[in-house]
Amino acid sequence: MKRKILILNRRDLKNPLSGGAEIYTHEIFRRLCDEYDITHFSSAFEGCRKVESIDGIKYIRKGGEFTMHFYAFLYTLLNYRFFDLIIDEFNGLGMMTFFFKRSIILIHQLYDEFWVAFFGIFGYPFKIIEKILLRFYRNKPAITVSNSTKEDLIDFGFRADNITIVFNGIDFVKMDVKKGFKPVLMYLGRMRKTKNPEDAIRAYLQAKEKIDNLIIHMVGDGEELDYLKQQYQEEEGILFHGFVSEEEKYKLLRKASVLLVPSIREGWGQIVIQANMMGTPVIGYDVAGIRDSVRHENTGFLVDKHNPSEMSNRICDLLTNPVILKKMSDSALEYSSTFSWEKSADGMRKTLNEIFLQIGS
Repeated sequence: MKRKILILNRRDLKNPLSGGAEIYTHEIFRRLCDEYDITHFSSAFEGCRKVESIDGIKYIRKGGEFTMHFYAFLYTLLNYRFFDLIIDEFNGLGMMTFFFKRSIILIHQLYDEFWVAFFGIFGYPFKIIEKILLRFYRNKPAITVSNSTKEDLIDFGFRADNITIVFNGIDFVKMDVKKGFKPVLMYLGRMRKTKNPEDAIRAYLQAKEKIDNLIIHMVGDGEELDYLKQQYQEEEGILFHGFVSEEEKYKLLRKASVLLVPSIREGWGQIVIQANMMGTPVIGYDVAGIRDSVRHENTGFLVDKHNPSEMSNRICDLLTNPVILKKMSDSALEYSSTFSWEKSADGMRKTLNEIFLQIGS
């Protein structure tokens, strides 16, 4: 008989606000459905089905972004005896499952600075609450996606030997990645303050003064998009695409010579590996997640956060030195080949088997 796993996550793959964490959860656990009976509980959204099966995973949706925490806890309380393991996917706030014996925590990143970026001074109480709640989970087995988050958890009292890193995977795209290395930059991600898209534009504008015919593709949707369009509508060379299909995304990544990632922090940096798969080096801020996914001076450069000027300098270093750019492109392509969702699923399978032994289920 299959062991039964309940995953509690604020959002799911179909949620319009879903991101890398939801892709990670679905891509890994759908590959484990032959071994486990998996139920995923998350918030509802407009037009969603309250219950449906996707790739073998049973999805249950109830409540909004915040109220779903209450419904998730209640669902767990009422159905705990039917599950062999509860996976509490901690995204800023957990589901309060720390006192259940057969529960673990899956965390991609701390929200930390995100709270203030989202809510201004009203974000500080949430920042404190996050840190308090995490300490209640410190005796639980933990799964995370990067060494940066592992180090954060250790700072909160988690034992290093009780934390396992299961890296993100990637879907390989069959596309000719032969590059022309034209003066083309790219930003890819949500247009929101936590991603700092305006810093990418600032770095571009400074680099443009030294590099002829430089352009930047700004790819992604979000609450900052209208502001950025209005603010920089007079600037030539800034191309706003909004949301694009997967196929178009990879076409743009292939055309780009450099991807800029000025995020406040990330869990891992999925877009870094996606860019690398197209032979595109990355210049990113030296923050949690990005410092894990970018190999400094090998597949790209890490620069001080909130420093578009240093990012601009690195852009110029790469685009004016075709030998280094080609070498980094080749290294990025090779590095991306070490990732796959199958490897990630194998890592999760091994981790879960060890956890089942540990909790005696």
